[in-house]
Amino acid sequence: MKILLTGSGGREFSLVKKCAESLHVTAIAVAPGSDAIGEIRLQNGEPVQCLPFAATDAKAIADWARDAKYDLVVPGPESSLESGLGDLCRKYGVPFAGPCQRGARLELSKAFAHEFCSKYGICQPRGAVFDTFGGARDFLSQNDPGWVIKADGSASGKGVIVPKNLQEAHSAIRRLMIDRILGKAGERVVIQELWKGRELSLHAIADKNGAHLFETARDYKRAGDGDTGENTGGMGAYSPGGELSPERRRQIESIIQSWRAGCAAEEILYRGILYPGLMIRDDDVAVLEFNARFGDPETQVYLQRLESDLPTLLLAAATDTLKPEMLSWHSLGSVCVNAVSGGYGYGKPLDLHHEITGLDDIAKLPQVDIIHAGTKKVNGKWINVGGRVVGIRAWDDTRAGARERAYDAMERLLFEGMHYRRDIARELEF
Repeated sequence: MKILLTGSGGREFSLVKKCAESLHVTAIAVAPGSDAIGEIRLQNGEPVQCLPFAATDAKAIADWARDAKYDLVVPGPESSLESGLGDLCRKYGVPFAGPCQRGARLELSKAFAHEFCSKYGICQPRGAVFDTFGGARDFLSQNDPGWVIKADGSASGKGVIVPKNLQEAHSAIRRLMIDRILGKAGERVVIQELWKGRELSLHAIADKNGAHLFETARDYKRAGDGDTGENTGGMGAYSPGGELSPERRRQIESIIQSWRAGCAAEEILYRGILYPGLMIRDDDVAVLEFNARFGDPETQVYLQRLESDLPTLLLAAATDTLKPEMLSWHSLGSVCVNAVSGGYGYGKPLDLHHEITGLDDIAKLPQVDIIHAGTKKVNGKWINVGGRVVGIRAWDDTRAGARERAYDAMERLLFEGMHYRRDIARELEF
């Protein structure tokens, strides 16, 4: 099997590494990939090929996959979905493990997702969509405080604001809708009631015949311990994220069934990963957001626990041959902690281009993986070139054991300005 993946971050590094472990895979290409991804080798000894295409260059990627007779294309970041890559691959007859461009709007437009949930009876926090600053301001002023403000468009995980009071709420919508701090993504906003409970990052894999739930996971979006600092793309994750009661599972399966019914009614072609961000509060389970691809950093911990052959699983989803028994899991616990650049998650310029030390020592530790995210190799040395820089992934028989291994390894990692959360995977079970 020959696979082409898109992207260059920690999620993509993890996907490529897992695919490279498969005996079924004879070639992997990544657009654009990274220095670290290019060092991964397949079981047959062949190196991963990094292509000179941006993850958003749908035509170049689809043309290459068709001409090189690749068997499967797997999207990494949401930008690949937004570019229409899935539609073009399918037009060429190349299997694609992701939704059509319209299906990607479930993630790329918070307004579309809000209206989709309302239309198809999917539980979500109450709220509304606003096209004007005045309408959003008046809504906030006339209702009780306790809201979440979401930029409608794609913002790489950074378009959600949780204001502490009315003044901060007004400031947030002004920055989004008037100052356009996120560009076109903030032209419209969704304002929803702030739910307080326990978040759950639960993936599912779908084809035309059904959708099958992954095991549970949890991620950490805020930059600082105790959920302080700004929302980020993700500071860490762990899996399993707690046992679900039969009633909780029934509620989540009902959400998935309603989502599938909505996709059918809207003529949305959905093949691949669905990642609904869920909030559990008292007796209710609500959808906070939809993601139309693998999460980051949830992918890192999921793939450590996945016993199934990932390329086979994704190809089955892309070709409508998915079966429940194809999805199996190791019972171990997995924890990933991300080290990030100075300034990340605190609204400051990123402190970049510093040498990263400790990687060789960490590589010798048992049951620990180094996940490259925002790194580059210069003159034989790794430097930080992005917000999220290195993930430390560890596994053990228990989550507590995996957590201990991850933090022991993290203490050996160092680059100027580096910070990381120290409370990943500390929570109690559900």
